[in-house]
Amino acid sequence: MGRMIATNSSRPALGVLLVGLLCVRAAAAAEPSIHIVDAWARATPPGVETGAVYCKILNHGGADRLVDARSPAAHGVEIHASVSENGVVEMRRIDALPVDAGASVELAPGGTHLMLVGLAAPLAAGAKVELTLVFAVAGEIAVEVPVVDARAPPAAHEHEHEHHAQ
Repeated sequence: MGRMIATNSSRPALGVLLVGLLCVRAAAAAEPSIHIVDAWARATPPGVETGAVYCKILNHGGADRLVDARSPAAHGVEIHASVSENGVVEMRRIDALPVDAGASVELAPGGTHLMLVGLAAPLAAGAKVELTLVFAVAGEIAVEVPVVDARAPPAAHEHEHEHHAQ
């Protein structure tokens, strides 16, 4: 009889374990919360050692922060914000870019952007740049960024590429 009691008392524990595993699996399969859309990089002339990447960060989940980025196309990638003081606009490196819950953040020319520092080669129109964005909560998101000629008509900057946390 003692054996029967042990077996019966372990059934609720097994049920709790199975429900827990199902919840973990469902969370892992859930739709990612961070999406990167409309990414593009500006083509650079020969001899220029920096480039810029722009995109929209859409957050369908809780608050997060872009804390790092890297690319094989450059020695380093920095998050920059344009700040205006006394009529002078300066770019300043920032440690992290907050992305509020349910919000979107646009990285655009003249504003916040990603600076590719120490380019391995000029960014040529038509090429693609591999970029990994690192978020505090969502983790790493790989993005393939098309390089465009910024002097081209605006239609050249419209992209239907979307990348998200995995």
